[in-house]
Amino acid sequence: MKKFIYIILLVVIACCQANAQSGMSLYHLGNTTFQGNHMNPSFVPNGKFYMGLPVLSGVMLDINSPYSYNDATTINELGEREWDISGMVSKATDKNYFSLESEISTFYVGFKTNSTTGLSLFVRERIAARGFFSQEVLDFAWNGNRNYVGTYLDMSTMAADTRYYREYGLGFWKEIPKQKLQVGVRVKFLNGMVSVISDQNFNGNIRIDDDDYSHTIITENANLNTVGLNLLENGSNSEIQSHFTSNGNIGFGIDLGMNWQINEYFSTAISVNDLGYINWKDDAKNYMLADTTFTFSGLELSEIDNIEQAIKDSLLNRFEDSIMYKSYSSGLNTSAYISGTYHLTKQDHFTATLSPHVVQGNWRMLYALGYTRQFGNFFSVSANAIRKPQQGIDFGMATALTVGGVQLYMASDQLIRVWDVPNAKAFDIRFGINFVFGRDKIKKDSRKDLLHPSAFGKKEKVEKSDGIYWIIPKKKPRPIYNEDPEFTEK
Repeated sequence: MKKFIYIILLVVIACCQANAQSGMSLYHLGNTTFQGNHMNPSFVPNGKFYMGLPVLSGVMLDINSPYSYNDATTINELGEREWDISGMVSKATDKNYFSLESEISTFYVGFKTNSTTGLSLFVRERIAARGFFSQEVLDFAWNGNRNYVGTYLDMSTMAADTRYYREYGLGFWKEIPKQKLQVGVRVKFLNGMVSVISDQNFNGNIRIDDDDYSHTIITENANLNTVGLNLLENGSNSEIQSHFTSNGNIGFGIDLGMNWQINEYFSTAISVNDLGYINWKDDAKNYMLADTTFTFSGLELSEIDNIEQAIKDSLLNRFEDSIMYKSYSSGLNTSAYISGTYHLTKQDHFTATLSPHVVQGNWRMLYALGYTRQFGNFFSVSANAIRKPQQGIDFGMATALTVGGVQLYMASDQLIRVWDVPNAKAFDIRFGINFVFGRDKIKKDSRKDLLHPSAFGKKEKVEKSDGIYWIIPKKKPRPIYNEDPEFTEK
C-alpha cells in the first residue's frame, strides 16, 4: 500500500515539475518543414530529397501547468522563499492538468519517386508525463474534511500517464492533381521503454457522515501499471542499456492526413495521429488494490501508544493490495488537427485550426488563428493567436529559413507570458536543422510563353496573347470628316 501511494506521489510530482502538445505555429507553416509531416502526413516539403541529422534536426519541449513558480511559493517572514501549499490549493480548479512532452528526432530521410509520390523513413523518441487532479482532492488532503461533512469527496478525476517510447516509421505521400488533393499515411512500429499508467476506469470517493464524522471509502479499479521502474532501480548497467536499446514492449501506430485545395481561395486540411497501442510486458509491474467499500470511524488516541501502527491496523490493512507482474496494453494518446485556410495571394494566407488531444480519456482542445507569409522559396513566417488548455490566449510564431540545401526552423506557441518567468505557467519551443535538395523554383505569374510578335508592327504595344489571337489596347475611334462634294464627284 505504501509503495502504491509513493508511486502515485512520484508520478504527480514528476508531472508538476513540467507539462500538452501544441505546435500550432509550426503546423501553420504547412509543408515548409518535414516536421509538419508529424502533425499531418500530407504535408511534405518542396524537394526531391530531404533528410535530418540525429537530435539536430528536431527537438521539441512543451510544458503546460496550472501553477507558476510564484503560485507555488511564497516569501516568509525571514524573507526566504518556501512552498505555499495553501496558495496552490486556493488557486486550483475543478479539473487541473499537468503535462510535459518532449520529442527528439533521431533520424529521418525522405524522397519523391516522381512529382506526385513520396516516401519517408523516420525514427523518433517520444517522452510525455501527464496527470489530472481536482481542487477537492488537494483541499481535502491539506485542509482536512471540514468542508465535506455530510457530502462526499470524488477522487475519480485523478489520473496519471507517463510514458517513453521510440517509433520507427514509414511514410507514404500521394498527390492527386485533378482533384487538387494530397493524402498521406504513416505506419509506425513502436518500442516502449518506460510507462506509469493508472487505470482509466478508476472510480473512488469518500463519504463523510454528518452525525459521527465516519468516512465510508469506496474504490474501484485502483490500479497502477508500470514498466521500467523496477529495472532502473535494481537493474545493472548492461541490463538497463539493453532494455533502452531494444526490448519486447511492442506496439503499432498509424497517422492519417489529407490536404484539399477546394478552389483558388480556400483549402482545408485534416489529420488524425497516433491511432494505435503498445503492449507492455518486459519488466512489467502492477500495483493493484482490490475493489472495496468500508467505513472508518477514527481512532481513540488516548488509548494508543503507537499511532503509526494503529493507523496501519485500522485503515491501511483494510485495503487488499497486491503486486503482480502481468503484461498490459495501453492505447496511444490520439490527437487531430482540423484547419481551414483562406489564400489571399499565393504568398499570403490565413488559417484557423482546432486540435483535440485525448489523454487518459480526457479531451484537451487547442485553438489557433494565424497569418502565414512566404518570401519566395527561402523564408516563411507564421504569426498566431493560440489558446491552450488552462492558459488563455497567447501569441506564437514560427520561422523557416532555407539557403541552398540547408533549412533552419524555430517555433514557439508561448511568446508573451514566457518572458515573465516567475509567473509563467507554460513553455513551448521547437527547433532544428533540415537538409532539402531538389526544390522546385518559384513559378512567376506570367504568360511569356504565349506572347507573339504583333501583327500591327513592332511599335504596337500588345498586352498579352493566348496563342490564337492578340489582345491589344482599346483604340480611339477614327475621326469622321464632313463629306466634300468635290471629292465625291471625283
